[in-house]
Amino acid sequence: MWQLLYKTRDNSGRPTATVGTLLVPTTGWTGSGPRPLLSYQTPEDGLATSCAPSYVLRAGAAVSDYTIGQAKFDRNQVADAVRRGWTVMVPDYEGPKSQLLGASAAAHGVLDGIRAAQSFHPASVNHQAPIGLWGYSGGGFATAAAAQQQSRYAPELRVSGIAEGGVPADLNSAFKAMSGQLFSSWIPFGFAALRNAYPQAHIDRYLNKSAQGYANAVAHECFGEAVATGPHNATLEQFEAWPGSVTEGTFHRFVRESSPIGLGGTPTAPVYMYHGTADELLPVAAARKLATQYRAHGADIVLVEHEGQTHELEETNGVAGAVAFLEQRFSQRHQDVLPQ
Repeated sequence: MWQLLYKTRDNSGRPTATVGTLLVPTTGWTGSGPRPLLSYQTPEDGLATSCAPSYVLRAGAAVSDYTIGQAKFDRNQVADAVRRGWTVMVPDYEGPKSQLLGASAAAHGVLDGIRAAQSFHPASVNHQAPIGLWGYSGGGFATAAAAQQQSRYAPELRVSGIAEGGVPADLNSAFKAMSGQLFSSWIPFGFAALRNAYPQAHIDRYLNKSAQGYANAVAHECFGEAVATGPHNATLEQFEAWPGSVTEGTFHRFVRESSPIGLGGTPTAPVYMYHGTADELLPVAAARKLATQYRAHGADIVLVEHEGQTHELEETNGVAGAVAFLEQRFSQRHQDVLPQ
């Protein structure tokens, strides 16, 4: 295992650097064709570098039970992928400024991480190797952003398949879903994230003093701490500077454009989306709209809905389908490049 420091671009397109954790199996690859490369996006979901996978996956950071539990889940998925013989890159796609919900930063961090893995000679990553992208929830956001921007930002990458689970396809839908429930503390955390990723948007003008205070309180925390901080069972309207300042108008349009559904771009490789129909945080309706949008622009997309699965349950329930899809795509890529 190595941790690579590599050049990328932040959410405004400025040069910066971030870290990726690269794991290569110690056993020889016995499959057909070159050993596959998987970019696995964890739900980094943090506004501090202590939330980044390069730290959490190794140290099990002194953070919340939620973050530790998520790290254990991600470690299991990464370990399983390595056991399958795949090389795995886990990028800190939010960058050193922890630009959570910054779609461009996430896309750049993922795609440049793949480039870094290919360029790191000790890892012996074959440039002809099939490439897969995989992420759930916040990791699904980064995966979707990278998939949608890959043809413009990194057209040379040979992406074979993309697995996106529990994607926050429309952040407005997420804000609305969390309004009035226990996880309503995600709302000011989301405001803090958008403020950090898009300072030019000056989003404080749309928030009342109470909302700004809550956002300030979690401005350097991981998601688990932010959820515990509260407020709980607060409505979205309680955070508005004036009626409709957050739920409609300029802010609402900005949030949509910052979401995969408004980002633009179309994946060029086949996409496997999976989502629980009972997802209480990220409603499946938004994922359906994103899948429809992909298809309308010519993407090869399948959306698998698991009946009655909540957001947390679907994270585990969707693993088998995502792995089977990636295995099939890696095998198919080998067949596609065989000489005729």
